[in-house]
Formats: sequence, structure tokens, C-alpha cells
Amino acid sequence: MVNIAIHQKYIQALQVFGDLQETIEQALQRYAVERITEKIVKLSEREKAYQAQYGMKYPLFEKKIAEDYDFATHVEKDIALTWELDLADWEFCYKGIQDWTRKLTTILMT
Repeated sequence: MVNIAIHQKYIQALQVFGDLQETIEQALQRYAVERITEKIVKLSEREKAYQAQYGMKYPLFEKKIAEDYDFATHVEKDIALTWELDLADWEFCYKGIQDWTRKLTTILMT
């Protein structure tokens, strides 16, 4: 646990809602949920753009690009010369969504 200083104006305002510790924890939970949800939405938007560009979801694209030389050649020639950069960013988005979703679930379940 970490101790933090809280301005007196917030303490006075929040005390009317009951137990100060519980009230602050609820406020922090709501804030964390809001921020994490925003992060997931932004990552999801980027991931959907890659899905639209490459016509499939990340796991299938990653598998095909690694295993199918003809597919990789087609992607580089006909879709995007920068597919390797796209793949790295797409992976960041895909895994980021998973990580942030786990964090969100942990917060909501406690």
C-alpha cells in the first residue's frame, strides 16, 4: 500500500459520502476503469484498421506471414511495403488489448 497526500478540500467534500477510505477507493476504481477503457478503445481502433487493411485478424496474419512465403510476397507486393512495421504495431495493439483487459478485470473483480 502507498500513502498519498490528499488536499483538505477533497477530504471535506468526500467525508459526507461516508467512510473516506472507501469513498476514495471507489473514486480511484472509477477513474482507473475509465482510463483503461479509453486505452482499450484506442488500441482496438488501431487493431481494426489493420484487420481491414490485411483482411484478417492478427493471429491468422501472424501465422500466415511466418509460414507462407507466397502470402508474405503477396502482402509486400500488393498490400503494404511496410507490413513488418505494421505487424509490430499490430502485435502491440493486440497484446495491449489483452493486457489492459486483464488489468481491467482485476480491478472490477476486487
